[in-house]
Amino acid sequence: MKRLQVVLSVTEPLRLVAGLPVPVRAADVFRNGLKADRLIFCAPSHSLIARWGAKLADLPWLLLSRDGDGRPLQDILSPDGSALLLAPEAVPEPAALKGFLDKAAALSGPAALVDRGGILAAFYPDASKLRAALDEDGREFPRAALTSAAESEAIQAEAGSSGWHRVRGPEDASRMEERIFKALPQSADGYIARFDRRISIALSRLLLPLPITPNQITAAGLLIGLAGAWLLAGRSYPLQMLGAALLCSCCILDGCDGELARLKLMCSPAGERCDLIADNLVHLAIFIAVPVHIQRMRPDADFAGPGLLLVSGFLLSAFWVWRLVLRLPNRTKEALFIERIASRDFIYLVLILTALRRLEWFLWAAAFGSHLFWLALVLLKAAPRGEGGKA
Repeated sequence: MKRLQVVLSVTEPLRLVAGLPVPVRAADVFRNGLKADRLIFCAPSHSLIARWGAKLADLPWLLLSRDGDGRPLQDILSPDGSALLLAPEAVPEPAALKGFLDKAAALSGPAALVDRGGILAAFYPDASKLRAALDEDGREFPRAALTSAAESEAIQAEAGSSGWHRVRGPEDASRMEERIFKALPQSADGYIARFDRRISIALSRLLLPLPITPNQITAAGLLIGLAGAWLLAGRSYPLQMLGAALLCSCCILDGCDGELARLKLMCSPAGERCDLIADNLVHLAIFIAVPVHIQRMRPDADFAGPGLLLVSGFLLSAFWVWRLVLRLPNRTKEALFIERIASRDFIYLVLILTALRRLEWFLWAAAFGSHLFWLALVLLKAAPRGEGGKA
């Protein structure tokens, strides 16, 4: 396929899905495995879409507005590329869009994707044919080109069940928002974290309209986690329980920052690093607080040895999980399983054992278990696999 140019329409009134305009949601598909050489937004006014530019900062986009002084669309489109037109109300999923492009590219001329509600998209393998059909001073979305492509070759789809979504009003937007929220859980979620996702997603719904960034949620979670660890190490049973409860709330916030990042299209490598650092700082604080808590509860015994064993086991485990799992660009099933085991699920066990006044059980189990974990991880990674003994 020739280099792909995508033309999107921005209409008034601006339709929002989970706080973002429909064309911005549609453009997000080109972050997930699909690449476009250029995204062209056709808008009635510059201000209608320009305010969302930060959400598209990592994409090759430009704005074509009727109130601007820029070039017309036919001058912007490269004649030696291909062109994809997305209908103003259409939002595809990555796999669905790729499937349409594969089918359309195999045809000899322009092709359109249609359903019972109308045309969802059109593909021109030769953008020069699209340029020839545009008005001389055109700065609007070329709606007639959608119909023209459908007359050449129509590929049938069923919006909603085929990975293509049509957002024409509030009901359509609500249905799509529900699909977005249902897709928020991650494959690397811990086994218990899958249940508290319901709470974190409900909280993210409330936070979504507010001017709160994911990094601010990460910072709040870090402060709450450190406060929880400090209270857990105290001498008062009520404060210890409050500390354990704060640690559990920190787990929930740990889900919210990633959810908001995906909902607001604010995911970034820097944000992921901040989240990872914050998680490990809270974990380290907990593993320091646990032996301090037990030592204060039982001053007649010496828990310095198992405490050092626990902290060193955590540090080694965190290092090897990062080196052997988290750095992988594509996680295997084995890597996802390891990531789930290394998640924050243990905090709920800390809560239960704190309530039972038996936190020393966790200390002894985690002190030896953490070392067994990282040793097993290193040995499994070093073990030869497949032909030729490749790891």
